[in-house]
Amino acid sequence: MSQGQRRRSLIVAGALIVGLLAAPAGGAQSPVVGVLNIGSPQLGNPVWDRWFAGGLRELGYEDRRSVVIEYRWASGDITRYPKLARELIERRPAVIVTPCGASLRAIREIDRTVPVIAFCADMNNFFGEIASLSRPGGYTTGITFLSQEAVGKRIELLREILPGLSRLAILDQPDEPIAENWAELERLQSSLGLVLQRVPVARAEEFEASFDAIVRARAQAVYVFPTHLNIGQRARIAELARKHRVATVSELSVNVESGGLLSYGASFREWLGKTAPMYVDKILKGVKPADLPVVQPTQFELVVNLRTARALGIKIPQSILLRADRVIE
Repeated sequence: MSQGQRRRSLIVAGALIVGLLAAPAGGAQSPVVGVLNIGSPQLGNPVWDRWFAGGLRELGYEDRRSVVIEYRWASGDITRYPKLARELIERRPAVIVTPCGASLRAIREIDRTVPVIAFCADMNNFFGEIASLSRPGGYTTGITFLSQEAVGKRIELLREILPGLSRLAILDQPDEPIAENWAELERLQSSLGLVLQRVPVARAEEFEASFDAIVRARAQAVYVFPTHLNIGQRARIAELARKHRVATVSELSVNVESGGLLSYGASFREWLGKTAPMYVDKILKGVKPADLPVVQPTQFELVVNLRTARALGIKIPQSILLRADRVIE
């Protein structure tokens, strides 16, 4: 080989090495897994990286190598969903993981066939995307956190903490109602001797006035429904509840982590760290969402925030502390 040929070979080899080093870690062939959620990157990324990406790693998927996880966060503002959904769909994802309600609706208004794994508090918020729990039949599957028995259990726990509880406010969202939870509360109210006050909140700016109305109605506690707006504004809700000295109960532990008093519901870690990665794996291997049954929860957890209890002047009974899966000091 002449000196000129040798030089040209070295240049070509060097260019190939530079090209490999400059290529994205995920590689052109790595499937994109989209995540569209209400939270903020500061709070959401660490949790999803630890649980969801961790669950995928256990199944053999490494982010930016064998898959590319694309996060889009609404930062508590549901009006951002259409733009974020479009950004995700332009990445041609193999599957998107998202809550039901406004985010699922935003995705489906752009693309009817991208596989979606959705997590729902209320079956109605699948928006007709599934035919049945056992055979969804379309391009959407996921999990429903709803358990009617758990609605009554939350009220029982709240009454252990507040024995004189008689007036309960329900923080709802008019365009994303949790109809099944509300129906169960209405069914239980006479036997529990409760006066229910439904408080629909459509925008973040309305929470202050809503809590003023709750106080005027002399509600002793607030049941925070798991709507997109309530989840996105959970820290604000907890702040207002402390300010007005009313207890809060919900089904989501993230509400308690953000300053709420009490939660009892399906283990979000089980869904995020096990069920969602398992369903992503199945879809990436060719299983259709139509053939993946909607999962119902098997593990429930009780979480109590003692810091909030002290701020409200509430003493949490030892019987609840002993049963709690987590106590936030």
